Amino acid sequence: MDSARFCHHCGAPIRDGATRAEYKQVTVLFADVVRSMDIAATVGTERLREIMVNLADRCAAVVRRYGGTVDKFTGDGIMAVFGAPAAMEDHALRACLAALNIQEQANALGLEVQARDDATLLVRVGLNSGQVIAGELGSGSFGYTAMGDQVGLAQRMESVAPPGGVMLSVSTARLVDDAAALSDPGMVRIKGVTEPVAAYRLLGIGDRHRPAGRADSELVGRRREMSAVEGLLDRARDGRGAVVVVVGEPGIGKSRLVREVAAMAAVRGVEVLTACCESHTSQVPFHAVARLLRATTGIEGLQGQVARARVRDRFPNADPEDVLLLDDLLGIADPSTAVPAVDPNARRRRLAALVHAARLADERPAVYVVEDAHWIDEISESMLTDFLEVIPRTPTLVLVTHRPEYRGALTRVSDSHPIALAPLSNSETAALVAHLLGPGLSVGALGRRVAERAAGNPYFRRGIGARTGAARCLTRRAGCLHVGDGDQRSERAGHIAGDHRRAHRPARSESQAHAERGGCHRLAVRPRPTHGVGC
Repeated sequence: MDSARFCHHCGAPIRDGATRAEYKQVTVLFADVVRSMDIAATVGTERLREIMVNLADRCAAVVRRYGGTVDKFTGDGIMAVFGAPAAMEDHALRACLAALNIQEQANALGLEVQARDDATLLVRVGLNSGQVIAGELGSGSFGYTAMGDQVGLAQRMESVAPPGGVMLSVSTARLVDDAAALSDPGMVRIKGVTEPVAAYRLLGIGDRHRPAGRADSELVGRRREMSAVEGLLDRARDGRGAVVVVVGEPGIGKSRLVREVAAMAAVRGVEVLTACCESHTSQVPFHAVARLLRATTGIEGLQGQVARARVRDRFPNADPEDVLLLDDLLGIADPSTAVPAVDPNARRRRLAALVHAARLADERPAVYVVEDAHWIDEISESMLTDFLEVIPRTPTLVLVTHRPEYRGALTRVSDSHPIALAPLSNSETAALVAHLLGPGLSVGALGRRVAERAAGNPYFRRGIGARTGAARCLTRRAGCLHVGDGDQRSERAGHIAGDHRRAHRPARSESQAHAERGGCHRLAVRPRPTHGVGC
């Protein structure tokens, strides 16, 4: 029968020839060896194959480490996709981290090749972000793949990257501009495009993926929460510490609240120390607590003996063996000194006791921030939970932020002060939109549409600027914003964390997608968290 689900002869499942495909918001990565034929001429075909297999294995391991999918091997490189088949709100950040790590692996292998074969091994990497159609290719054994113009542009970015470098398209650069160190934009010519296009070289990723220097809009609708935290901060300065646990949906304003509290603390001369948890490090033991301790000891940017001396200044009365354990945790251990051999549980207890004693002995007020605790690693969660128990006896305010789905130990700390951030009211949303768009008469309808679609989530303001600016829908004349022509298209709304219905919907025809996009007056602005670091 045509509707049979299994083969009548062997019993194997019968695959549907019209396999399911999905629209996905992804970042595509291409990595390719520079002048591989020159290497082949130097080392021979068999040795070239050994080198390429080694490089491919290293690249694939990096892609998997950051949650990506290897789409295909290209002979002298790879194509990988971040955000498919599993949706990821931080696909661009993960791809950037993978790209930098791929270059590290290529450099390490290149040193081996240079020493053994006297050949130069360099890799170019290119990234592009956008919407693709992803799914099984045909009914044969072709495998899962991503298709669309965005894939081609990623390959073009790789082709214009400098040897040993990583090149980003504008769309990827926008998604990581708060986290990444980027070059100034350069105009490059790529195959198949008449006009030059902008591209950015990726220089690095910072430890704090936060928009610290970004100009914020007016804080709306959080007066009660800020007043409560202000009172607890003043109480902490008097030696009666407190723990504040802030919970809210992505984009609701958790990070904005943190920035306001940090500014409030700075005015009072109180030091602020921050650890940001990230989705791709949630399985890395000690990751979050190590970040917090690096901030606490002030060793960011320091290495070797200088960093170790700073740690000993911070913990002058600590057991020398415990300090060696701390050096190891912070990645600054002296390679000529053996680290004490202790089991993981004993290590955790000794480090926790060291930190507790130091904080209890310190009379200086401080604010500790743990952002996005829903991504905290298990050991850090345990250590921080124990640490929070001593906070009431110290001049310390601790601020923990997380999403509602987190039910871990940090939500159950005794005597903590919970703050649940609710969506803004209609009037508060309207005020925020008016502050962002200004008094131009032609933006009134757009402002009302944006306020309606935002559903009380303040993070939409950044999406407005990116999408309407990219589509040239808004122009500034006489100090006011004005809406452009209705046939100018806005960018699609991008990936939304937690919105699996949208992220996994079946692929639609081009005509359906065209109708869905609409003009600028039909702009569908939705909050979009970035970088896997929450909001």
